[in-house]
Amino acid sequence: MSTDRRSFLLGAAATALSAQTKKKLRLAIVGAGHRSWAHIEVLKAIPDFEIVALADPTPENIDHAASLIGGKPALYSDYKKLLAEQKDLDGVIVITPNFLHAEVTVAALSHGVNVLSEKPMATNIDDANRMIAAAAKNGKILQIGQQNRFNPLYVKMVQLVREGRIGDVEFVNGNIYRGDWYAKSWRYTDPKTNLATNWRYLTHTAGSSLMEDGLHEIDVLHWMINAKVARVYASGGNNVLKQRETIDHAGIVIDYENGVKFTFNFCLYGQSAGAPVARLMVLAGTQGIMQTTSERNKVSIRKQGAKEQSIDAGGSAPGAITARESGPDQDTGTYREYLAFANSIRTGEKPLVSGEVGKDAIKISLLAEKSLRERRIMTWNDLPA
Repeated sequence: MSTDRRSFLLGAAATALSAQTKKKLRLAIVGAGHRSWAHIEVLKAIPDFEIVALADPTPENIDHAASLIGGKPALYSDYKKLLAEQKDLDGVIVITPNFLHAEVTVAALSHGVNVLSEKPMATNIDDANRMIAAAAKNGKILQIGQQNRFNPLYVKMVQLVREGRIGDVEFVNGNIYRGDWYAKSWRYTDPKTNLATNWRYLTHTAGSSLMEDGLHEIDVLHWMINAKVARVYASGGNNVLKQRETIDHAGIVIDYENGVKFTFNFCLYGQSAGAPVARLMVLAGTQGIMQTTSERNKVSIRKQGAKEQSIDAGGSAPGAITARESGPDQDTGTYREYLAFANSIRTGEKPLVSGEVGKDAIKISLLAEKSLRERRIMTWNDLPA
């Protein structure tokens, strides 16, 4: 599987490089905030695409996004008007606050347009199912923006696991220690307080803190484990960042049907952790240990009585992507997910990160959130299929 994945990525890269000879794929972006700006910088490095339209109700955001794109993209304050007027779109990129992902995605798919939606795909399972059904009904691509599945480091780790390089994986640990959310994020008027509040602070708009960032790491480790979840238990809350609904820390234990145990630690006041602790991943197998390191794009394998192996994950992206001072690893994954999106649009191939993959990721996060709120162990069937 991993070898095929790498071959596909190379093929997708070749597709992008030869895109000058093909019709460019016309994209519209819905949501022009901070995360959208990073997407735009990545898209500018891919000749497959041209961004022809933007929608966002916040004037300063859409103006800044338009300045990054250059040219004269059509600008809208209402995405519904964009979808009604832009008749020849090949794809819509949904980069709104989380609670709007499903609404915009279903609308775009219903207009017959392929969609790449930022993660989390939705804030509840019913909305995720609506998105999957809309893609199937309209015969269009639905890809979810869990870009770490395209990051060369994690692709290599999956390959090494599938090859049995550390034997059978039995215990997995992951961390994310980071700082607080972007302070200038869009503010939603909370009906409970009538106050304009950072949307990431509210359960209704964000879903949960674990959906907003921890989902990336949970998703790729879940991908490496490659088994069905049996139970989820979590403990957490707000020890430091208290004037909000969404949590600032959590510890999670996930039991799999094949006996694997997966622990995950999440902290929003851990910005001083540094590499590799800030986003550490460790997989313990019957024949060795594999873990991420402080060296970018390298993974370590240790076996008793043997010299440590440092393995370079390889992979490449344009200099405009890898030279960015902030988020180069994330942007490499984003670059490669867009190559895959272009390939799916042109060929009809089902995305690696399909709606079903996105739904599994949010279900794990939702079960963890429900567990820590209700202080009980959750089973996979405690939420809808």
